[in-house]
Amino acid sequence: MTDQIEHRLPVELLEKSIQNGSEYGWRKNDFLDVVEAARKLEMAIEGGLVQYVFEEGTCELYWLHYFTDEFKKGENWVDYCNRTAKECAERFNKIVREKDIKKDAINSFELAKQKADEGIDIDKHQIFIISFEDKDKMPVFPVAKEKEKKERRDRDFRRDKDARKNREPRKEGDQRKDKDPSKKRRR
Repeated sequence: MTDQIEHRLPVELLEKSIQNGSEYGWRKNDFLDVVEAARKLEMAIEGGLVQYVFEEGTCELYWLHYFTDEFKKGENWVDYCNRTAKECAERFNKIVREKDIKKDAINSFELAKQKADEGIDIDKHQIFIISFEDKDKMPVFPVAKEKEKKERRDRDFRRDKDARKNREPRKEGDQRKDKDPSKKRRR
């Protein structure tokens, strides 16, 4: 059994989570607390998106996402965790500030519209999914391998450049060597 990275969060935040399948989400009011707790625990944040979760199904507003930029070469883990927390919080705040999330859900999903028409406050079903990343999954950039790949690309480029330079230009009317002139294409 593998340990869920989410279980590293403080119990009081984990208890506030809403699990939808294998995803963990939180209410809008708890979101920034979760992001900050993850940052302090050196858990990177991949990002997430907005969902409305009902018994009958999930309305996933995939266009309202707050995904963070990938790990950058030369970036250390703590900087990565700090950066992803900042990016996630900024993107989340922008969505909350600039978008009418409820209206988007009602206009995009028949289930959300039906629930709203029934007088249900669909915002009580709104969650913000957050995906975390563990240090063990951090990408490794093997310097020697990268250098070797670059040298190979440079060598191949020089070889191809030399081959192009030594090739005689085709004259007008010359047939290409790889085509049989007797097998002209008919139109």
